[in-house]
Amino acid sequence: MNIIQASLKYKQITLSVLLMLFAVGIQSLLNMPRREDPKITIRSGLVIAYFPGANSAQVEDQVTKKLEQYLFQYEEVNKAKTYSTTKDGVVVINVELTERVKQPDIFWSKLRNQLLVAKQLDLPEGVRGPLVNSDFGDTEAMVIALESPTASPTELKEYAQKLEDYLRAIPATSKVKRIGEQKEEIVVSSSSEKMSQYGVSLQQVVKVLQSQNAINPTGDIKTDNSKTPLYTNGYFTTENDLANQIVGTSQSGSLVKLGDVATLKRDYTEPQSLITVNGKQAILLTVQMQEGNNIVKFGEAIDQKIELAKQVIPSNVTVTTIVNQPHLVQENISHFIKEFFLAIVSVIIVVILLLPFRIAAVAATAIPVTVAVTFALMHALGIELHQVSLAALILVLGMVVDDAIVIADNYVELLDEGIDRWTAAWRSANDLVVPVLVATVTIIASFMPMVLLNGSIGEFIFALPITVAIALLSSFVVAMLLTPLLCYVFIKKGLHQHEENAPAKRKSLLDYMQDGYNRLLDVCVKFPKTTIAVSFLSIALAGVLFAKGVRQLFFPAAERNQFVIELWMPTGTKLDKTNQAILKAEALIKNDKRVTTYATFTGTAAPRFYYNFSPEFPTTNYAQILVNTTTDKTAEELTEELRQKVDTTIPEGTTFVKLMQQGSPLKAPVEVRIVGDDMGRLKEIGGQVEAILKQANGSKYVRKDFAEDYYGIGINLKPEASRLGFTTTSVSQTVYTGFSGAAISTMYEGNNPVSIVFRLDDIKRQNTDDLQKVYLKSPITGVNVPLRQIADIVPQWQTGKIMHRNGVRTLTIQSEVVENVLPAELLKQVQPEIAKIALPNGYHIEYGGEQGNKVETLSQMVTALAVSLVAIFFILLFQFKNLKETTIVMLTIPLSLFGAILGLYVTGNNFSFTAFVGLIALSGIVVRNAIILVDYTNELRKHGMDIRTAAIESGKRRLRPIFLTAMAAAIGVLPMIISKSPMWAPLASVLAFGVVWSMIMALLTVPILYIGWIKEKN
Repeated sequence: MNIIQASLKYKQITLSVLLMLFAVGIQSLLNMPRREDPKITIRSGLVIAYFPGANSAQVEDQVTKKLEQYLFQYEEVNKAKTYSTTKDGVVVINVELTERVKQPDIFWSKLRNQLLVAKQLDLPEGVRGPLVNSDFGDTEAMVIALESPTASPTELKEYAQKLEDYLRAIPATSKVKRIGEQKEEIVVSSSSEKMSQYGVSLQQVVKVLQSQNAINPTGDIKTDNSKTPLYTNGYFTTENDLANQIVGTSQSGSLVKLGDVATLKRDYTEPQSLITVNGKQAILLTVQMQEGNNIVKFGEAIDQKIELAKQVIPSNVTVTTIVNQPHLVQENISHFIKEFFLAIVSVIIVVILLLPFRIAAVAATAIPVTVAVTFALMHALGIELHQVSLAALILVLGMVVDDAIVIADNYVELLDEGIDRWTAAWRSANDLVVPVLVATVTIIASFMPMVLLNGSIGEFIFALPITVAIALLSSFVVAMLLTPLLCYVFIKKGLHQHEENAPAKRKSLLDYMQDGYNRLLDVCVKFPKTTIAVSFLSIALAGVLFAKGVRQLFFPAAERNQFVIELWMPTGTKLDKTNQAILKAEALIKNDKRVTTYATFTGTAAPRFYYNFSPEFPTTNYAQILVNTTTDKTAEELTEELRQKVDTTIPEGTTFVKLMQQGSPLKAPVEVRIVGDDMGRLKEIGGQVEAILKQANGSKYVRKDFAEDYYGIGINLKPEASRLGFTTTSVSQTVYTGFSGAAISTMYEGNNPVSIVFRLDDIKRQNTDDLQKVYLKSPITGVNVPLRQIADIVPQWQTGKIMHRNGVRTLTIQSEVVENVLPAELLKQVQPEIAKIALPNGYHIEYGGEQGNKVETLSQMVTALAVSLVAIFFILLFQFKNLKETTIVMLTIPLSLFGAILGLYVTGNNFSFTAFVGLIALSGIVVRNAIILVDYTNELRKHGMDIRTAAIESGKRRLRPIFLTAMAAAIGVLPMIISKSPMWAPLASVLAFGVVWSMIMALLTVPILYIGWIKEKN
């Protein structure tokens, strides 16, 4: 007694076990962790070093190159993807780690410690850092704003702290950060002339304030019995303490207090960035969730805490959620589950329409049972519910019913042959266990090589082959154990068992189709060469259709109700000027009913709220608006409307209106990288590339990533400065303190630090004349002298940005594309022209953007396809033990290509990453039909039929199960096609049309190939 007979004999045990698994599956569906996208390890981090006073060329030579040499010693660093941005006084190195690094935090920790050593040994004095920002890759679950038109920044900070306390109490909460705080400071301002009149120098004032406000050890008194510590209490606690501090004596001998020579004002620090939400000043809280939790439930817990916090926050402060991942996940998962259940209903309806009701009901019962078992196993294996795992379930849905259909059909045929119900029940599964298992394993083998993909793409798609494998293996088990049992209980007689004198039955759709196929197959057998030629001609037609009728976009835009407006002003633009410009863009959206909320960031970017979104490094000439809309469709509409409007509204800057993207992060869809050493030569070649791109049809916003050169002022010391004891360090420190303001000390109010900042009056630091009038005290003579006496003021042009990639200077020409032009199409135009540019020795051109991502991913995809084909070949070879029969089955794979490409053409979908995934999957699905045909032909030959008759009869008898399984697979993904999802509709189109076309090809060509190729001796 085998397991199939045992499941029939002990049906109560079989049903109890399956019902228990069904219940576990339902419970798993309700409680599985949910997220929008699969978890992707962000292997990016920032290494930042500041070198105040150095121009971009000096920073490059003295800091950037040394840091890059140091970083590239580590095997964990992916040199090809690591790039640096060197600007005035700062270098930011975007470090990308290799795919082998599974726990980036360990490497970042090691790097922090090692960079401390590198600083002491290799970096010049004055360098602050290098700092390692490993939080750069953290994706926020929620971004919550506290906005108010009337509350002060200090009050907003206090309310944010209260809300933060509530949020930290949630067990699933990970990191909570505040963004947009404005700290208080006490500004001490004066003028060089006034201090000179009182006989006090700026250096003297700074020195007195620093020494007076320090806490230093005073020691202790040791008596015979005890030791008593001593404390010197003289540091500042109020502004009056500061104003009354004596800083020197005048020429007449009178005491000079700080309040005599300077104005003291308590204010907020000069902002490095500005953040507003819905046009009101705001402070943000970003919240991350611990891994393994249900983000939807996490969002509900946060909403409850926000409601509690609102009770202690005044009514003039509004709490607004500007990034709500839990809500997005809930919507996306609900949408996918709706599609999923629609697919289940569609497949069941197809089966019922094409089969007698009882047979259809038996086959259809396998779907909910298999799906429930799949959910239970997914939960047990830690696979979360997200768009990839749910998409996998939808595309495999039509396949999970295949095994049940084939077994139910075999049961009915056995009844028609006069075999009793019990024997027919166990034989229906037992006779087909090998071909069905091989077909199932073949499909799994076509999907599984996708686990070989590495990087963010590999992590993104990883759940798809695993989910498909789980579902197909579950369907095999259910078909083998449950379907025979249901057949035995509910199906009492075959389809063609007629009682004597019974009226003739009305022909069904399948009967008409069977008659038509029988006639067509007879014609094909008569003209075998024509049949084979026409079949293989379809492969060439697929190539033509792909080249002429299908467009390529490897990664589409994300389906999110969010987009961003970005603004780049000329290098060196002040923060308030950038803010004035971005407010013009804000005015275009603030009254639009399609906009729900918006947040404006000037001088910085929004925190990372999506795996593909990379925040820009803070700089005063950059601004961004994060816009939330009512739906993802309105986001697309608004993006198109605003592109021209924003560009016209802010002519003084460069603007971009962007949707979120899938795939790897991109600076621009089209990037041409010129790699070389000489700055002038790079700019010359870059100018030629830029001109070619600007002349091309479809290009827009063509620009260089070196940015504009900026205007600076050099202070060159005269020989007299040396005679008076001035050095570059003393001059730069004095000028920096006077013009930029230096935090010379800190006053504490409880645990709240308040910086004491000294600088010149605003009206005394506005132009070069004010710079020349700055007085400095000679270390030798003690006389105050103006800067113009000891230094020349010289205007200079400096390079805006110097970019390195892989440690080498790389100038990138970037371009956006206009509507209805894809990046691949623009690149196809310009590549021949760019190839004509004569490059000097040591210079070469590379392509980044979508093309770079595509080349990197495509090579992996081709490898996965090759592994899939090899695996399928050997599985078939082990089953048939015959190269000819294996080759016949394998030939159905290229014959399915026309259907796959036709699917993209008819539905208007682009050839994308997921379309390629569909082609890989199709290679396993289409051989299933050929396996059934060849295996059944061999079975008929064993019963004495000749090759020709067996091949023809195999096609005629197996038409029904092949047609049903193909239609079930096609109809299962139909909701995906109807949804027009740019991510998943291409995959569904490839599968649906490919499966149907391959069914036609298999039914017509496999019998012909078998007759022509297989001989009796085989």
